[in-house]
Amino acid sequence: MDPRGLASRAEEARAHERHCLLCEHRCGVDRAAGTLGNCRAGTEARVFRHRVEHGEEPELVPSHLFYLSGCDLRCAFCIAEERAFDPRIGTPLSGPFLRRAVEWGLARGARTLQWVGGEPTIHLPAILRALVEVPERPPIVWKSDFHGTPEAFALLRGVVDIHVADFKFGNDACALRIAGVERYGEIVTRNLLLASADARLVVRHLLLPGHFECCFLPVVRWLAGHLPGARVSIRDGYLPRWQARHHDDLRSPLPPDAGRVARREAAMLGLDVVE
Repeated sequence: MDPRGLASRAEEARAHERHCLLCEHRCGVDRAAGTLGNCRAGTEARVFRHRVEHGEEPELVPSHLFYLSGCDLRCAFCIAEERAFDPRIGTPLSGPFLRRAVEWGLARGARTLQWVGGEPTIHLPAILRALVEVPERPPIVWKSDFHGTPEAFALLRGVVDIHVADFKFGNDACALRIAGVERYGEIVTRNLLLASADARLVVRHLLLPGHFECCFLPVVRWLAGHLPGARVSIRDGYLPRWQARHHDDLRSPLPPDAGRVARREAAMLGLDVVE
């Protein structure tokens, strides 16, 4: 998107700082006045880490990841732990900060600029404002929990080159118990269809111990039926971190062959599985 269009989009996004409808909690709070919703975020985004990484999907790397603090979900197994949930942690995101960081990343071979979290969607107005001041940047990757609203995805249209979606749960009961959100399946599948029409799409699924039947299989079967052309990345690096100890099913690591079994199952469904 050209700078003028991006500036217009950033101005449009400001409305959510007065009446926030960026995620499907739809709090409607006035963040500019200091009122806090479920994610506890204000108008300022903060970066708790940024670095060039090579462990992403092959089409993304080397990727310059910007980790933003604050999230609208409360996943018990979150590997970022408190940094994911406290939006006050980190360096304030600004145009000058982002411009210097992007130059640093490009000098180290970064092919993409990736927004991660926490959850970037709750910081969409601040991200767009910062991007306006960075005319020279690589393609943008939006790595999200896909719990955003159609209004948020409309703001991303033409800005994002690749969506990376975390399709975490295959049913609403697991999503409510482990991440604290309702109507999970309806929201995420709607957003996957929206995003697939606007940009390239990679769908990630982190395998959870004991969730093969209830989560993994419904996820890959839905993808095979509705988005058979999507790139599917099955992650088997689960660690029982953060609050996982409070859930009997999440306390243990995955079986050693869980990734191989899951990738074989997904490939048998005809999905384009990242190897």
